[in-house]
Amino acid sequence: YTVSSMLYPVLKVLMMPVAAVLFDTLGVARLLLVQSALSLLSALIENKITVTETPRGGERFSLRLWWEDLREAAAYLKREKGLRALYDYMAVTNGMAAGYSPLLIAFFRTAPGFTTAMYSFFSVAEFAGRTIGGVVRYRFSLPERKRFGFLFGVYQTYELMDACLLWLPYPLMLVNRALCGFLGIQSATIRQAAVQRYIPDRLRARLNAYESLLGTAAGAVLSLAIGALGEVLDYRLCMTICGLTTMLVCWLTVFLRRRQVQQVLAGRPNAAQPGVPQ
Repeated sequence: YTVSSMLYPVLKVLMMPVAAVLFDTLGVARLLLVQSALSLLSALIENKITVTETPRGGERFSLRLWWEDLREAAAYLKREKGLRALYDYMAVTNGMAAGYSPLLIAFFRTAPGFTTAMYSFFSVAEFAGRTIGGVVRYRFSLPERKRFGFLFGVYQTYELMDACLLWLPYPLMLVNRALCGFLGIQSATIRQAAVQRYIPDRLRARLNAYESLLGTAAGAVLSLAIGALGEVLDYRLCMTICGLTTMLVCWLTVFLRRRQVQQVLAGRPNAAQPGVPQ
């Protein structure tokens, strides 16, 4: 999970400066055409993946089967309050990030003294932080009793960094992003490993699909809401509102359900609940 968490920022740090240059030279329309071609290439490469799968009783994929899988995942999460708290918070924080990303670009294109190229160096700073954090996380293990406190502290720090980001001088903005990258890979590795270890094997694919759907829905709604907010408020104030709102959500989900979240991080399903698959 440490390695997989580093793949995206590695590619991001390579492509962000290129995209910033193309943004100014080609324009948005042509840049999106390039992205479409790369997406098609990605799909063709993924089509070459071969894996032996075990059919589920001979059933073929259908919308009904897909919906039943999601309902089963939702029913399981209704009993597992710790998992649900983590899923809810991650959906909101990732949705907020998707929503304020266009505002960051708009800020760097319109604010005096800033450029799109300067924004692209955010990815370089995050990559540096994630690289150092990945090395640290790979070599050292956090004791079980300290995982929740560390995770919650990282989430609060991350949201605070987002809230104050655009109010800082540019060098401190880069330090801000590097710190978020360093802490982000630490928390992501702990959470991903714990969650995948905690959930039953037969529900893993369903829960991953449910989490993906929840994150996509949150991203769509919050992107629209934050975009509308950016039409009437200063971009810096929008970022502050986003960070503080997500911080509050973290308190209302992860902290409020801290005992159940600690069970997830410890990899101990709640066996006392009837009907919960082990």
